[in-house]
Amino acid sequence: MTSVACHSHRRLFRGGNVFWEEWAPHGGLAHERQRPVVLVHGLTDTCRTWNKIAPALARDRRLYALDLPGHGQSSRYDASYDVSWYASLVVEWIRSLGLSDFDLIGHSLGGGIAMHVLLEQPGRVHRLALVAAGGLGLEVAAPLRLASSMGLLDLAAPMLMGIGTNAGVRVLGGNFDETERKHLIEMNARPGTARALFRTLRNAVDLRGQREHLLDHAYRLRELPPLAVYWGDKDPVIPVKHAEQVHHYLDGAIVRRFQNVGHYPHREAVPEILSELFRFLDEPQRTPRVRPGARPPRAPEEARPSLWRRLAGARLAEVE
Repeated sequence: MTSVACHSHRRLFRGGNVFWEEWAPHGGLAHERQRPVVLVHGLTDTCRTWNKIAPALARDRRLYALDLPGHGQSSRYDASYDVSWYASLVVEWIRSLGLSDFDLIGHSLGGGIAMHVLLEQPGRVHRLALVAAGGLGLEVAAPLRLASSMGLLDLAAPMLMGIGTNAGVRVLGGNFDETERKHLIEMNARPGTARALFRTLRNAVDLRGQREHLLDHAYRLRELPPLAVYWGDKDPVIPVKHAEQVHHYLDGAIVRRFQNVGHYPHREAVPEILSELFRFLDEPQRTPRVRPGARPPRAPEEARPSLWRRLAGARLAEVE
């Protein structure tokens, strides 16, 4: 069995640092028989979220898992933190790695970012796997919808962010052990994290739910890469019905549900999702097609900020 090595890196981007971990089989290129994989974590998480599946996936390929800006050990930029902004920085980071083609896996917010990376790197993403991803439906947990509208997160003290993280991982699950919980609490208690979280939510979610959908942008692509969607049927953050609806608008996508699993299938259903991922990443797959007449759950004008929100955003920009 090929052994695996993990190394940490940090690089300057746009005046701040981006941190990532790189997994690869010992022996270098001789053992890297498959395309590299880029992994993008979710909101208030870090690259360590992948540590239960990365060692197995990296036995015959190289993996790159970053801490998104505003998260983990990466910088807390003074930026918009909308999905497009995240994606543009991720694309810049991918280019710096010299990856001409790769497979892409995104969890939750990272799934929505991965869809935008696909738009910016057409033809380079060979497989796209979405794990309990944003951007595939309207509904999202009520606390996130309220937080996006009330603006209280922007005022949250670092200590409160740490307390909230501790409570959140215990409620949401994810099989985080004590060391991993302490790491998340420490990372999310860093100054600037609350601001990044609020700005992310403000741009991605409103009281009605998620603003963007895959179908808002799919028309810009000549064709989609093979696509797999993985979901836990007990997800308390984004309902599993978003996975069930994929076949209504995409023909040829792979959809897999995991029983008695929550928002972290890559941590709660490790053997099952690894089996699915190996099959999806390594075997020939169909090219999915958007079904004729498919429409996103909200019209583009509905997804735009209201006049009140636009004025509030303008006021915030003046203050900043």
